[in-house]
Amino acid sequence: MKRAIALMTASVGLTALPAHAEHAKINLQVASPRDQQASFADQTPPDWGKNPRPVVRARVGDPIRVEWVLTNGYPHKTLEDVVVHFFIARQEKAGQKELPDLRGDVVLESAFEMDFKPGGKAGQRDTVRVDAPGIYLVRVETRQTQSDHEHFAAIDLVVEAKEREHLRTDCRANHLPGVWPWPSSDLPGSWR
Repeated sequence: MKRAIALMTASVGLTALPAHAEHAKINLQVASPRDQQASFADQTPPDWGKNPRPVVRARVGDPIRVEWVLTNGYPHKTLEDVVVHFFIARQEKAGQKELPDLRGDVVLESAFEMDFKPGGKAGQRDTVRVDAPGIYLVRVETRQTQSDHEHFAAIDLVVEAKEREHLRTDCRANHLPGVWPWPSSDLPGSWR
């Protein structure tokens, strides 16, 4: 009797699972000299997805390596006319839900349209340097997949000022007039 109940429970559990395959697998990796993270496929709606984004920290001017690969997850279906969109754009805060305005401060953006055969892949590898401190969104996403949702992978990139820039700012604020290590043209007018 116990065997019959166990078999019945197992078969009910197996039939309740949906037979569901996702159309895109995405692997996004971002690495700086200080940090590295990976993000995998999330989906819209909502635009910000369902999973929290990992965070990578870097400093102004650091080489930041970005690599992503998108794979058609369907074993027997070609995805036609899919747009793959990638960008690094400034945002207000890490984890923000609204996507940044791409007409604003964009570090890098690319897009292309292609057909993905079953198991077909596309990817991009770049090394970028960000010249302004701030918080940036690194994101690769699908568009036009003829589905009720799209896929993306995203990582927040926090770029901090270099240590020397902090030191110079602190010295200027606490320095006495007349003993200035930089040209006098850098002094505020009242200190000359």
